[in-house]
Amino acid sequence: MKITVWTKVGCPWCIEVVDLLNERHLAFEERIVTNNKAHWDEMVRISHQSKAPVVDIDGHLLIDTDADAVAAHLAKVAAH
Repeated sequence: MKITVWTKVGCPWCIEVVDLLNERHLAFEERIVTNNKAHWDEMVRISHQSKAPVVDIDGHLLIDTDADAVAAHLAKVAAH
């Protein structure tokens, strides 16, 4: 499973998503968009908006999401 997470510094929803992935021992790449134009531009390009977190799980985008939505998607993936 390939997971990429775009986050903003100080964003409580971002922290919760990262904590969830760490608690589940899932490997992921975090791309902090705060003060990083390349990561910011990439997040906006793929999500068509500027809110974080954005999570890509094997090509499925969760945009302006939270830990509950990520957990629900992970459960759905695990069920298949």
